[in-house]
Amino acid sequence: MNKSSFWEFVRECQQAGEPVLLLLVVESGGSSPGKPGFKMAVTADGLIYGTIGGGIMEKKLADKAVRLLDSGLERPQLLKLLHHESGSGKRSGMICSGWQRLVMLPLTDMDSDAVDSLIFALKRNRPGRLKITPAGMEFQPRKTPSAGTAFTFTANDNWLYQEEAGQRPTLTIIGGGHVGLALSRVMVDLNFHVVVLDDRPSVATMSENSFANEKRLVSYKSIGRHVSEGGQCYAVIMTFGHQADELVLGQLAGKKLRYLGLMGSSAKIAQIKEHLKKKGIAAASLKKVHAPVGLPIHSHTPEEIAISIAAEIIQVKNAK
Repeated sequence: MNKSSFWEFVRECQQAGEPVLLLLVVESGGSSPGKPGFKMAVTADGLIYGTIGGGIMEKKLADKAVRLLDSGLERPQLLKLLHHESGSGKRSGMICSGWQRLVMLPLTDMDSDAVDSLIFALKRNRPGRLKITPAGMEFQPRKTPSAGTAFTFTANDNWLYQEEAGQRPTLTIIGGGHVGLALSRVMVDLNFHVVVLDDRPSVATMSENSFANEKRLVSYKSIGRHVSEGGQCYAVIMTFGHQADELVLGQLAGKKLRYLGLMGSSAKIAQIKEHLKKKGIAAASLKKVHAPVGLPIHSHTPEEIAISIAAEIIQVKNAK
């Protein structure tokens, strides 16, 4: 789910005067399908955007949201659901085990500023902190990202949910060819901020790429200046030739990236790494490179290769 699109849906409802209820997972345990941060917006007419885990649970809660809006709900509700058929407590109708706690928050005009500020930050990939309490929503821009989600509870009218919002993981794709185009499409849908860099002034696939958040013409000789570093930064090298690949990898191998991948055959990659070692690039840095890039699913087409790369990136992103 694209986060900016979610909040844009909420804003459109607010601007149209359509009551909307935010369903937000704030805690979970065991094999719960809904994890902290999962969101769903439901309107009084039954329109739904987002998910809190799916299945019969989600259907029941969507119906409940419509009833609550119809009744004029003004205060948020906390709800804990158990995903099994035994034990005390409210059961969700699912049998996957585990549990999840949700906030059901009616959004009002007072929350409009927070929604607008969050959309502004998401579109510019700037960090901030989303806070939700019984009093409503607040978004606080920050200079640097903070921790993930957190929920503190004292009583039904005294609780606080916080999450890192605004800034998404950034994927820099070096090489705007067919695979770069296909990968851009996939990673934007996975809520990454996608930047595509190429040194060729006229590449059809760069022009066709309407998915990337940023596209820039740069010199590969200074590529290191154009690739952001940090725990939320990922990069994949897929230039038009092995010499350009080697030039780029030589500059990025030592950077602080969560993930660095290089597309190519095993033979080509071995040769590139050997050349770079002779040029003084640390073997330890080269060993961290995911090459050949992507999970081994026998992919051939640009679209299949993009899926294999996306799967490997998500595997790294979600690793504890």
